[in-house]
Amino acid sequence: MTKKLTPELLARIKAMAPKYRPIPLRQFHDPPKARQDKNLTEPKDSKWRHQDEAVEAFLLVKGGVLEMATGTGKTRTALRILTRLHRIEAINGAIVCTDGTDLLDQWCQEIEEWTLALGMPYRTLKHYGTHHRGGEFVLSPRESILVISRGQLHMTLSRLPNEVTGRLLIVHDEVHGLGAPGCRENLAGKHAAFGYRLGLTATPEREYDEEGTKFLFEELAGPGVDEPFFRFGLEDAIRRGILCEFDYVPLEYRLTQEDRKALQAVYKKQAARNHAGNPMTKEELWIELSKVYKRAAHKPIVFADYVAKCPNILQSTIVFVEDREFGERLYDTIHRQTYRFSQYYADDKPRTLLRFADGELDCLITCHKLSQGIDIRGLRNVVLFSSSRPKLETIQRIGRCLRTNPEEPDKRARVVDFVRVVESEQDFDNADQQRKEWLEKLSAIRRNSNADSQ
Repeated sequence: MTKKLTPELLARIKAMAPKYRPIPLRQFHDPPKARQDKNLTEPKDSKWRHQDEAVEAFLLVKGGVLEMATGTGKTRTALRILTRLHRIEAINGAIVCTDGTDLLDQWCQEIEEWTLALGMPYRTLKHYGTHHRGGEFVLSPRESILVISRGQLHMTLSRLPNEVTGRLLIVHDEVHGLGAPGCRENLAGKHAAFGYRLGLTATPEREYDEEGTKFLFEELAGPGVDEPFFRFGLEDAIRRGILCEFDYVPLEYRLTQEDRKALQAVYKKQAARNHAGNPMTKEELWIELSKVYKRAAHKPIVFADYVAKCPNILQSTIVFVEDREFGERLYDTIHRQTYRFSQYYADDKPRTLLRFADGELDCLITCHKLSQGIDIRGLRNVVLFSSSRPKLETIQRIGRCLRTNPEEPDKRARVVDFVRVVESEQDFDNADQQRKEWLEKLSAIRRNSNADSQ
């Protein structure tokens, strides 16, 4: 006989329940109208057919890097691969690895939805943050999927015998992280025994780090391979209508005297390091210099002028800045147009992001936290005060607003960027100018009405 909950017990459950619903950072979304598809496949002539093509390409190579633009379904494709490998009885289990609690949580959510949708027998084990079930996976990996942080992976792999890993699929999401120095030290040679190895990324190259890029390809694809086994880029996604078209607005700024003093300080630091026998690497130098450009004092002034002319830029907008201090310089400008804005940094509560996703806020000021994983389809504008030389971060950030919205079929996004004025021949090929040229070409791409069937 079923017993009813007592009022006291019900009150305790309500008291312990979360005060807000989980945020759909990267929803396990099917293309419109496909939620009931039991095979997680689409008709061969659909605009999503690249996912099936990627699955077939992976089954031929068994290991390598899959390069797909943000919003085109990397996670979904990985689950299709897992489905196929399970159905041909090629694997007993899988390991999914990435960095960041948000992404790890989202992987668990999507895997659990996948197992429910297809009736898969797999259990999900977590090994990150406060979860410690890696040992349980080692003891019994059959029909189990371990979701683990990259920093913890080497300890688990060291306990798995080769005969076990030979029947496993390992997935590295945001695979560029695999090329980091710590991973190269701890994970070198650890992937060779896996039956299947899959890296997922919007772009695999590690800027200033050829050794790291070479490492991740060798670990997942094998010696001599330096290219993804399948590519589906931003250009392809826009032409096929998976991502929306966008307008690119480059705003020019100049360096102030204070900015130039800050740059000189970086070069003095470089000279001191060289003199001490501890020279700065190319990456260290560019990071130090880029911090000056990202915080350039002229940018807020240029932005204020633009907002005065185009106030709608602050409607459904994410503003990416270098840090909280720089973000605070923009408050007065934004507040003149709307009071419905907020900041969102590492120590801010997720409730803020939920309010933005629900339309309670017009504008969100943030830094790195939202670069990857978030899926807010109503987002229309992205403002790039802070942009890195590597394309990866820019791809992830503009990808936030290029998501199509079923409720707005004619959606057109806008990307506002800050580009340093060319003041000398030395400046002509600066990182801002390179990014401007690339984004202008992307913004010129138009959806091909015949692309769905090509």
